Amino acid sequence: MAIPPDLQAALAVDPEAAAAYTRLSYSHRREYVRWIEEAKRAETRANRIARALEMIKRGEVVGG
Repeated sequence: MAIPPDLQAALAVDPEAAAAYTRLSYSHRREYVRWIEEAKRAETRANRIARALEMIKRGEVVGG
């Protein structure tokens, strides 16, 4: 599964979130990518990426 470039860039500047992301199971990483890619507007996508980083650091999963 390819990580979208904008999510990859956000993870690159947040080492804590990047480390937590790599610890997620494949299915949870896939759900984050799906959730972000479902956004139709660029603003929504950016908001989801920011929210995802915080959720990942807290150990939360999308829809959980």
